[in-house]
Amino acid sequence: EENAELRRVMLEHYGYDRFLKESGAEPVHRDETGVLWRIELEGDEPLVMVEVVNSTPEPDGTHRTYWLRVPPHTWTAREGVAWTFGLEESEYAPKRET
Repeated sequence: EENAELRRVMLEHYGYDRFLKESGAEPVHRDETGVLWRIELEGDEPLVMVEVVNSTPEPDGTHRTYWLRVPPHTWTAREGVAWTFGLEESEYAPKRET
């Protein structure tokens, strides 16, 4: 899809996790905050996402996975998670996760 906004909506509907797996994307960085995924998109900026797992269990005891889209200049999972809070990687130091 040439239209960037329509492409974004299509990706959300298709599912980022499914798209990353089926497109052959591979993780480029892992740490205790999550997994950073990156895939080059023809005619667009790279798709860069952090896969994070909720630290609070669901009622059935499982832990839900979330996908956070981050800027293409992101190179570590911690940097991506920090960005979602408006922080630099060096500033991100949660005392407790909920």
